Amino acid sequence: MEVEFTKVEGTGNDFIVINEMDGEVVPELDKPTFASRVCARKFSVGADGVIFISPSGICDIQMRIFNPDGSEAEMCGNGMRCFAKYVYERGIVKDTKMTVETLGGVITPEVILNDGVVKEVRVFMGRAEFRRDLIPMEGEGEFAINTDLFINDEVGTIKITALNVGNPHAVVVVDNLYRTDVDHLGSLIENHEAFPKRTNVQFVEVNEEDDIDIRTYERGVGETLSCGTGAIAAVYALDKLGLIDPSKEITVHALGGVLKVSLDEEGAYLTGSANIIYDGRIEYEKVIRGT
Repeated sequence: MEVEFTKVEGTGNDFIVINEMDGEVVPELDKPTFASRVCARKFSVGADGVIFISPSGICDIQMRIFNPDGSEAEMCGNGMRCFAKYVYERGIVKDTKMTVETLGGVITPEVILNDGVVKEVRVFMGRAEFRRDLIPMEGEGEFAINTDLFINDEVGTIKITALNVGNPHAVVVVDNLYRTDVDHLGSLIENHEAFPKRTNVQFVEVNEEDDIDIRTYERGVGETLSCGTGAIAAVYALDKLGLIDPSKEITVHALGGVLKVSLDEEGAYLTGSANIIYDGRIEYEKVIRGT
């Protein structure tokens, strides 16, 4: 059996999109294994995750996303932009603004057109939750804002701000982003015992009150070129720390490109580009067998 897919990217965060609107393409029990193997770079298609499109009983459409380690994520901001571009340009959803069911709740993306072509996608991401029990994060106190986290004897203790924006994040403010060992420290924080469901990790350097640089270590993936929910989490955390001006649109420089984040009373908005790279087919049995 051949599986039809589409490769899509948003600021360097790339995904394999599989349309299951007309029925299951990859059996439910095989989805974790399929995602793990098809995302393997140099050995298969390669991607930061697999997005499955399916009908929803409560929204216009449903998005599910699986990480390269086979785990299913609650939500993904860049993935949502890619998802919205795909379903609109392929005629699956007719309206430029849509509701999408995810494990992280209902998300509302809106495609921004230029001569009928999707130029950017703006996603309403909702509000951040800072309560430890809703992140979730173990430890004393109701919140973990600029709190000490002991890593190990080698690294010592670092300051983090933890929150949930549909999925869990730990934000670390650094003085020099490009001298930070993101892979090593990101892995230690992701798998820290304080985070029972693990966590995404954002390393942030503040340039101006409306301009930041960011590097992301994604839960179940590793360092990626960009992360939409990570950009939202970073801006919310920096607002709590008084390091940005929340009345302004914040420019977020990721390794894969630029994102825009704005906050208001209703919640956060994420704006950025998304691009369909190519359509393809892959042998399902070969993927599952790992051959």
